[in-house]
Amino acid sequence: MRFRPEIDYYEILQVHPRASQEMVKKAYRTLMGEMGGHPDLGGDVERAKLINEAYAVLGDPEVRRGYDDARTRSGPGGSTGAARTVGGGTGSMGEALERLTGTASKVLLSAAVIAVGVTVARLLRSPTLDLADLLVLVFALLRIWRQVSSLERT
Repeated sequence: MRFRPEIDYYEILQVHPRASQEMVKKAYRTLMGEMGGHPDLGGDVERAKLINEAYAVLGDPEVRRGYDDARTRSGPGGSTGAARTVGGGTGSMGEALERLTGTASKVLLSAAVIAVGVTVARLLRSPTLDLADLLVLVFALLRIWRQVSSLERT
């Protein structure tokens, strides 16, 4: 069976990539039956085809393994070289811009927090409080960055 690594079948079936085969099957049946995804129940034909394609890939352990390998090789966005050619090459540029925007917002937020901390310390006119607050703010920001970065990777 052929699959398209640029499509996130896990998102289509609304399951986690580590979901069991039973969960994939249950999600498929829920989307097609109870949620009215099947065309006979008033669902969209194209959406039903996409749900069927996702289940055909994720429902077969061998094909799913190949799909996961292809997604891992192509990176977090799931776009391969062929998909970039078809899509005009905007996938990798968009991902790079998104990462840059995320980093810039972290830096700006960090600078704002440090500036507020230093301003508060100056208002209190305590040099020891100024240094201590600055160190605590930097430590807190490093922990926040680590947590946000680990969430982005999962």
